[in-house]
Amino acid sequence: MRGLSGALSAVRNNPLYLDFRWSTREGLRHAWRRRRMQRKILKTPPIYTSRGGPVEVRMLTWRRDCLDAIWALKGFYHFSTCDYPLYIHDGGLAEGQAALLQAHFPNATIVTADAADREVETTLAGRGLERCLEYRRVNITTRKLFDFFLLSNADYVISIDSDIVFFRKPELLCVPRSGISKNRYNQDDGYWYSMSLEEMEASFGIRPREGINSGLSVVRRQSIDFDSIERWLANRKLREDRWVTEQTLQALCSTVYGVELLPETYCVSTKPGLRPDTVCKHYTGFFRYLQYEEGMRQLVEAGFIEQLCRQTRDGVSAA
Repeated sequence: MRGLSGALSAVRNNPLYLDFRWSTREGLRHAWRRRRMQRKILKTPPIYTSRGGPVEVRMLTWRRDCLDAIWALKGFYHFSTCDYPLYIHDGGLAEGQAALLQAHFPNATIVTADAADREVETTLAGRGLERCLEYRRVNITTRKLFDFFLLSNADYVISIDSDIVFFRKPELLCVPRSGISKNRYNQDDGYWYSMSLEEMEASFGIRPREGINSGLSVVRRQSIDFDSIERWLANRKLREDRWVTEQTLQALCSTVYGVELLPETYCVSTKPGLRPDTVCKHYTGFFRYLQYEEGMRQLVEAGFIEQLCRQTRDGVSAA
């Protein structure tokens, strides 16, 4: 019996089993349609990006969102017509997925977890940012804060979550040569900070702009003040809700620097429906079936897959 119990425990903790259970909790029909829709992007040719420049794109993704990440990034590059250098951070990819991402974005830099740990931890320790170092080790979402900005030498970092679908040109994410004076973020569909505005004002002397969602943003790298973050992390309540701490810290930094919210056409929602002028939609939530049945389906029906293939054939995205 002990041997059987151990075997069952091993199966239940296997990533493949966990992913199967996760997908079937949304229903077998949704799971099958999701997988079928997701894989359509694999038919499209690679997109070549620049290898350097003052603006770069960064994404943190993991095994369950790998195909969604390809959709999000190809949508951004296709509609924006930008060729910003791309950095994809490994937040828990499965074997072979880094190679898959590299095949679709040959010039991208895949930032492995081990490489990021070595470089970022050395930097944080060298600067005496012990709270930052400790919190990064227990909260993987903070890699969108520490890793994105400590590993970058660009002037601006565009952050894109895997669960975003683009439908037309995101002009407000494209940085002109003159730059932008304020950081830009998606407007959230609720209150998702780890402390109330009043608590932050009392504790830090800063009342952040309400509604900042860090899933889609363009941020001046120098606006992220790690010395201030080190001080703020002394507050235990700031660290309690790990899901939104990174977003709260970005809201604090950007409020000090200057911040503006993207318009409603850059949508964040768990509800169905697309406006005719929707630029993109961030499909937040645990299962996000609308991301496939609404967002990706809309793109497919609009000929997005064929457009990607035709672009490369005509030489637009060629190296």
